[in-house]
Amino acid sequence: MVALPPPDLFELYYDGAFHDRTVDVRASAGVTMSRGVSAEGTRAQPSAADMLLDNRHGDYSRRNPMSALWGKIGPNTPMRYSIDAGHPYLLLPGDTTSALTCPDAAALGVTDLDIRIELALDSYTNSQEVVSRGIGSQRSWTLLLGSGLQLSWYPDGTFASQKTAGIAVAVPAVPRQRIALRVVLDVNDGAGGHLVTYYWAPTIDATVWTPLGSATSGAGTTTLFDGTAGVHLGTNTGLVGNGLAGRVYAFQLWDGATSTRKVNLDFSTAEAGDTSFTAADGVVWTVASAATLSNRHIRMAGEIPAWPPQRDASGANRTVPVGPAGITRRLDAGNKPLESAYLRFIRAAGPIECWPLTDGAQTTSPASLVAGTPMPPLISFGSGPVKWAEGQIAAWVEPVALIPPSTDATMRGLIPASVPAASGWSVDLAISGLIDGSVDLQAVDRGAGTDADNRLGFTVDMDADGNQILVSVVAAGTTSSSSTLLTTLASPGIFDDLPHHVRLTVIPQPGLSNSAWTLYVDGVSRASGTYAVVADAPLSARLGWFQNAVTTNTPSVGFITAWTSAGPTAADMYEALLGFQGETAGDRYLRLCDEQGVPAALMGTAADTTPLGVQQREKFLDALASIARADGGYALEQRDDRALLYRPRTTLYNQPPAITLDFSSGVISEPFEPLDDEKLTENDVTVQREGGTFGRASRETIAEGPLSVEAIGRYDEAHTLSLADDSQTLQQAGWRLHVGTVDGLRYPQITIDLANPRVWPLIRSIYLAGVGDKIRLTALPDDDGPDDVDLIIRGYKETVTSKKWQITFTCTPGAPYDVLQLDAPAYGRLDTGGSQLASGISSSATSLSVTVTGAALWSTTAGDRPFDIVVGGERMTVTNLTGASSPQTFTVTRSVNGVVKSHLAAAPVKLAQALAIPL
Repeated sequence: MVALPPPDLFELYYDGAFHDRTVDVRASAGVTMSRGVSAEGTRAQPSAADMLLDNRHGDYSRRNPMSALWGKIGPNTPMRYSIDAGHPYLLLPGDTTSALTCPDAAALGVTDLDIRIELALDSYTNSQEVVSRGIGSQRSWTLLLGSGLQLSWYPDGTFASQKTAGIAVAVPAVPRQRIALRVVLDVNDGAGGHLVTYYWAPTIDATVWTPLGSATSGAGTTTLFDGTAGVHLGTNTGLVGNGLAGRVYAFQLWDGATSTRKVNLDFSTAEAGDTSFTAADGVVWTVASAATLSNRHIRMAGEIPAWPPQRDASGANRTVPVGPAGITRRLDAGNKPLESAYLRFIRAAGPIECWPLTDGAQTTSPASLVAGTPMPPLISFGSGPVKWAEGQIAAWVEPVALIPPSTDATMRGLIPASVPAASGWSVDLAISGLIDGSVDLQAVDRGAGTDADNRLGFTVDMDADGNQILVSVVAAGTTSSSSTLLTTLASPGIFDDLPHHVRLTVIPQPGLSNSAWTLYVDGVSRASGTYAVVADAPLSARLGWFQNAVTTNTPSVGFITAWTSAGPTAADMYEALLGFQGETAGDRYLRLCDEQGVPAALMGTAADTTPLGVQQREKFLDALASIARADGGYALEQRDDRALLYRPRTTLYNQPPAITLDFSSGVISEPFEPLDDEKLTENDVTVQREGGTFGRASRETIAEGPLSVEAIGRYDEAHTLSLADDSQTLQQAGWRLHVGTVDGLRYPQITIDLANPRVWPLIRSIYLAGVGDKIRLTALPDDDGPDDVDLIIRGYKETVTSKKWQITFTCTPGAPYDVLQLDAPAYGRLDTGGSQLASGISSSATSLSVTVTGAALWSTTAGDRPFDIVVGGERMTVTNLTGASSPQTFTVTRSVNGVVKSHLAAAPVKLAQALAIPL
């Protein structure tokens, strides 16, 4: 057995750094940690831990002025807990001398270059050297990372012969996230040139590599220099660039011309702390400078919310039980909903001034958002007061001011002085329901009001009765003034009950002795021109209106905002007013976290996530959960940092297993209790688009199969999701029906005894696995069926004591996430829609006559083979296939999964890996 407890490290953050306090952790009480989604839950809970700290020294008595940590610890003190276990990885500090190197060997010579490296970097945007071979006149190739990736190679070994090919595409990984990168140089593309292609994958052993950017072609064929230099992982002294900062888990060098792996570094033969070791392929590797081989894994980064002192009756045994938690515990405190997307966007963008007009019903003078002067209304005609908190620009925006009928009034507020505004400024208004009467928005500049320096007042008059917007300017001096109509915009499209955004932008142009102006309506420039006076920075904003006695519809107005020329664009403001409808799940997650001041990262790319509907007003974590619910991903805390992470649904597709567990080898512990039930079944699914009258429901049911409504009854579920478009409801319903009708055993929990010596070679894989990764179970008991089973990790609980070291994964079926991917041979095949045996076969027959009952025949193209089929639970590999019409003839290898049996005529023939079209 492995010695218990395993080497661990408990750190507290105070005095500006993390400090080792491991000696205070009571090993007998142990440490328990949990992360992710519980067995029955649908939403990730805050990461949590329990541990008991020895307090006989009194350091954790934070109320005691004599404590060594008095004033240094308190509520939400940051902590980290790590364990040293498993095979090591290469840890590089990013300096100019640290590396892992190997000497020259025949295996380093290749015709076509294929570099693969699995790493987790502190940054994927900082410029740094990843791996290289060569120095001086023995240069072969170098891979650099920065704003993208760049491969350099040297056909004759000298720097003067350097050729480069790069992509300005960001690596789809967050800091410290593990990812595999690959670059392939085809020195002769068959068309008289050469080709460089970049890829990424979750791990280095992936069967599917996703292209990064577009392949870069070059004129003329090229060559790779095979000199006398070895390989450097990290900094190669003499080459320009920073060294690598982070972890390297594996490196492979392939000859692309022969698809031969020449170098395979996975650290499986190394031990933590080694300075030199021989890899399994015989290559000797040596660390240089501050590079180290480490097997330390941060298992939790969180905060300690409380420090309750405890003691026994004698007072000799003094302890403090602590319950570290992830940051979502703190972020979920209180019940205040988020401000609307529009108000949050304005606040985050930092306007010169803003009067939201979202004040309560009893207000008499609406307040400034930036602590400036209020904007009191002045009713010059009529008696009705402004109806505060009764106006509605949109259902997802805070209630605003409703203009009373039969009134003529103004509201004016001062705009703070702003030096940047002297070079350009804008004023905005959000409005809805202007169907009768008129509303005008005026901005007055800081001119002196003299004949030499007129004070300018720019006015945007929204005239519903005339179905037009007029833009004018008044120039006021000491003895004279003038008024100029700048434009009349007919049919502006704002006189209805929808939300609208109106902006006037003024850009002084002293060199031209004029001011350029632009009128934006709903984010689009609708009119522009110049005025022959140089405007100054804005002094005040005024909202005016005239609602006559016959008015039956009065408008809602709000968010009078002044910006410098560096403020957000009118298009961005209108998008925010509309609640960012159409924003992708990934972009929304990052934007909300940024506005909230919470560090966050996104796995994969935002473009691959679901377009969302209007952002509603809800609590911060509820808003993140809404994103995950619509996209089908996981909103999580990062395991090794006090930050958030979003893992989209698309990152679950077609991934290689992070952990492979052979049941027959004894690596899975009790309890091992698969369930054969219908608990997760959804065979009648309705999806409604969130948004009231904008919603439309789509319903999908499964008509045949073991989990169909006819076979087991109706298991109906209804989902209301934030979706950008009505057409998405049908796609969403189909996907959720697919996920909810997986026919197979469920394995809700998989427990692994980490102290089991047979598990030790797997510990690095186990500790690198996270929520959303795949576990593959192999060699299962006959009762569980003959095939391997894939699971998706939803969460886990880990226990570390002086007597037990165990992890239990909470899982859900992984089969639904194997989806069609046309550029990946392993995932690029669809079934025919129906096939069956034309005649019965014995248990040893290797030729099958197959009748196609579906719409399409099986492909007879040689390049489409081999592939696996299933007949009556027996898995067979198709090695040849002929026949231009049904029935077709299959040549097969029998009993691939150990099932040996005969089959009757009309037995269904299906692909072994049934793939769905992804959402």
